[in-house]
Amino acid sequence: MSAAEEKPVGDMPDLACLANVVDAVLVTVRDKKEQVRLALAAMLSGGHLLIEDAPGMGKTSLARALGHHLQLDWSRLQCTNDTTPSDIVGVNIFDPKSGDFQFRQGPVFTQLLLADELNRAPSKSQSALLEAMAERQVTVDGASFALPEPFIVIATQNPTEQIGVSPLPESQLDRFAVSFSLGLPSDAVEGDILRAAISGEENFEQGEPVLAGGDFNVLRRHCAKITFGDAIIAYLQALATQLRAASLPNLSVRALIQIKGLAQAHAMIEGRDFCQPEDVQAVFVPALRHRLGPVSSANIALLQDILQQVEVP
Repeated sequence: MSAAEEKPVGDMPDLACLANVVDAVLVTVRDKKEQVRLALAAMLSGGHLLIEDAPGMGKTSLARALGHHLQLDWSRLQCTNDTTPSDIVGVNIFDPKSGDFQFRQGPVFTQLLLADELNRAPSKSQSALLEAMAERQVTVDGASFALPEPFIVIATQNPTEQIGVSPLPESQLDRFAVSFSLGLPSDAVEGDILRAAISGEENFEQGEPVLAGGDFNVLRRHCAKITFGDAIIAYLQALATQLRAASLPNLSVRALIQIKGLAQAHAMIEGRDFCQPEDVQAVFVPALRHRLGPVSSANIALLQDILQQVEVP
């Protein structure tokens, strides 16, 4: 890493607060530090998050705790087989008193949207989120409405073998910056959760919020300024070339931009204002695992092999 690449990028906010956010969320979502850090990195980079898991694994708890400690408005959309696009974005309703149509906002008008069991929704309803995720706006009856800043989607999908679900299309998957599975907690943590639930002490919003209102947007704007030097760009391109040759010839530039943003956010969480190769390595598999088709141990092993094969600068 050259001295130029390590040069500070200007007035840097106190990045210690990000470690505090991780620790605070772990009070609720215990035993999942890597996943909490990935979720925070996705949000800092302006990306959306896909969690693949069975019901009851803590997906809602994670979204709720992040919204609380980052001081973001959040809402929850429960997708079902009969969810309609208007259930997501809103609908124009005729007001007989004024003689005009009034737009009633849907749950998408929030800073943090938990789209629970997205792969239960019909394809037309899933597509209603595409414009929102890509352009931070929605269009209803020819009129466009801007969404709040930030606008982040945490979507969950159930295993495809469950009844009433189907895989998300590639165009939808490409909108997600990162994906992971929470999985079961350790036996010790599971016991603690059971005791807290039985005693009625379970609390999804433990403690005061870590960040003050508006601080998260300041951190997001700073994320884009984290130094991502030419050597790291070349390293990312080399990884992409290897992956395209091995399995994914149509790997999009958008995916690489998302990896760059995730790596910058990872560096921030580590307390640095410049990226190192290990930042790219930390986010490479979570950023691409859902783009290789159904998530499998073979696909994850392929991504890990590529990390081993490409020379690190």
